[in-house]
Amino acid sequence: MKKIQVPSRLLLLISILLGLATFFFDIIKYESSLSFSQWEYVHESLTVFIIIFFYGYIRNKPFLNQTDLSVNLKNFIKLLTILYVWVLVFQYILSPSYSATNFPPLPDTLAGLIFSNLVSIGIIMFLIPMLLIVKNLIYYKQKSRTALYVILAIISTLISMAVTVIYKLPLDIQFNNDATYVSVALIISLVLYVILGTNNTWITYLSRKEKYSYFLVSVVLVWVIILLADFAFKDAVAAHSVSLAAFANLSWYFLVIYSLFSSITFLFHLPTARVFDRKMKEVRSLHQLGRVISAEFDQNKLVSIITQMTREVIESNHTWIELYDEKQDNLIVAAADNLNIKELEAFNNHTIQEIGLRIIETKMPITINSISKNIEYSSLKKWKKDIGSLAAAPMIDASGLVLGIIFATKSHEFGFDPDDINMLEAYANQAAIALENAKLVKNSLERERLERELQIAREVQLRLLPQSVPETGDIKMDTLTITAYEVGGDYYDFYKSQNGDLGLIIGDVSGKGTSAAFYMAETKGIMQSITRNFSSPFDILVNTNRILYDSLERKSFITLLVAQIDQKKHLLRFARAGHCPVIHYKAKEDKACFLQPAGIAVGLDRGEIFESKLIEEEIKLAANDILAFYTDGLSEAMNKDGEEFGEERLGEILKKYSTLEVTELKEKVIDEILNFLDGQNLHDDLTLILLKY
Repeated sequence: MKKIQVPSRLLLLISILLGLATFFFDIIKYESSLSFSQWEYVHESLTVFIIIFFYGYIRNKPFLNQTDLSVNLKNFIKLLTILYVWVLVFQYILSPSYSATNFPPLPDTLAGLIFSNLVSIGIIMFLIPMLLIVKNLIYYKQKSRTALYVILAIISTLISMAVTVIYKLPLDIQFNNDATYVSVALIISLVLYVILGTNNTWITYLSRKEKYSYFLVSVVLVWVIILLADFAFKDAVAAHSVSLAAFANLSWYFLVIYSLFSSITFLFHLPTARVFDRKMKEVRSLHQLGRVISAEFDQNKLVSIITQMTREVIESNHTWIELYDEKQDNLIVAAADNLNIKELEAFNNHTIQEIGLRIIETKMPITINSISKNIEYSSLKKWKKDIGSLAAAPMIDASGLVLGIIFATKSHEFGFDPDDINMLEAYANQAAIALENAKLVKNSLERERLERELQIAREVQLRLLPQSVPETGDIKMDTLTITAYEVGGDYYDFYKSQNGDLGLIIGDVSGKGTSAAFYMAETKGIMQSITRNFSSPFDILVNTNRILYDSLERKSFITLLVAQIDQKKHLLRFARAGHCPVIHYKAKEDKACFLQPAGIAVGLDRGEIFESKLIEEEIKLAANDILAFYTDGLSEAMNKDGEEFGEERLGEILKKYSTLEVTELKEKVIDEILNFLDGQNLHDDLTLILLKY
């Protein structure tokens, strides 16, 4: 059924005509001594229609549909300022006065009548777009019930307006006679406004500078909005229309509540603003490093770029990379940042060599918090006087050999916090992958060498995957991954959520071979950082898509699924970005269910469509339930007759062998797949994660 599209200009014209009709009604009522009690309901109905038609006219205007937070906030401030100026100018020109002994108040003069109409026009013209801007902020990173609360708030607002018109009472809380109905409607509206007032997660995504700036602005806005009612709404609006006065007052209540909650949220975010900026800087740097790895294969350029990026992200004073030279059987400086030639020439420091040998032996990072107070390392001061603390991390290849070491120093003591060390290790791991990839490309013309190097890359890639399943209490887990080629694009990982829940990620990069492997490595680095900063599967996928979109080729995409298990509440929360369904075997009902909430793959859209399509789902788990997460390499495994293995067959296997331990169940799945293939090779990578509750 087609929607009837009414031209926006027609809606504006109708609004103007209805506004003129209500204005003439006010003049007739003012000049005449007759009673117009029955016609007043018509007048109020026309006013409501003006609000509705003007909303229909303005809601699709570009300036009200901005995704940029700063633009929305600036537009809101502009509209609020214009509304104040509008009222102030006409108040100065007309000097209105009203008889407020009864409700609604009556204008004492014709100037008061004209002023009440002009203020009413200003409220409709400026207050409605202000509310639409706030709606944009509320819907930013919206939760599953946000839309429901918005609808309920609109309904309660309309009911409050209707009750106010019927009983001709001001919108106030008084529990006596008919005022009780008005009070109950107002209280319900206020409760819903408070719920919506807490939907200000957009503040999290502002930079540190923006948070400080907008916090100061928000403090001023709270007081400006509080003064708005007495300044603009009192007497004048009610003298024109009771329903519009109710709408204005309810909007005022909502804006006061939302601005107050936002100001408080800003205040709580200020102490962590620097940390959030640091985390986002780390994510961007890992993203950029991933792009370098997939595009640059010259070893000298790679180590130079990695050294520079490492220094920038951990804000060290000096950074250098030492690579192990097999011919000289020694570590040699391959790249350095902020070290001059003389300092490099005097680099043969016995203490640094000892640190390097210790890292090669232990294959663990090292941190020296206070060099001046540590006699063992005090000789470093002879080489560089401004060194206060030092950190270093090994670059380990797939076979466990140390390719080299990344060193970083800071001028002050205790300069490296745990986040710095984690980032140094992340860069060391990425550097190892980059160097391995460079070797692969360098030897690509030699087929036998290429196959050998691809095998090394496969081992490196497998090293990126979890080497063991985490300890999970009552949950038993096992995993299986098989690549169709030397390297592939399947990816899975485990993490601990901010709430302490078990989290898991499974994904599949489109395509095969090295390009898929590169994107897989980049995805791992980004996901490791994202899961530290965001809690829900929805937010993790949204921010991963935002970062990966620009780096993926337009023909490439990644399907991902993020899940979290709350063992205390026995809940599974998950969201899938175009990935295969989750198979949930319910032990009590002895049946397998296929869970497939909506979501499109990462890299297909920059963000708006991706976020609107993505749904986070929550299900209850019971004892002996089984969950299967897999890639399409399993479901699309094909035998010689062209028949696919299929998801239903996997569900039947889970049901048939549901009493087995999870490791035995995995072996049964492998046996069934091999029997089905009957000697045929896999044409895509296969990954399976089994959980038994």
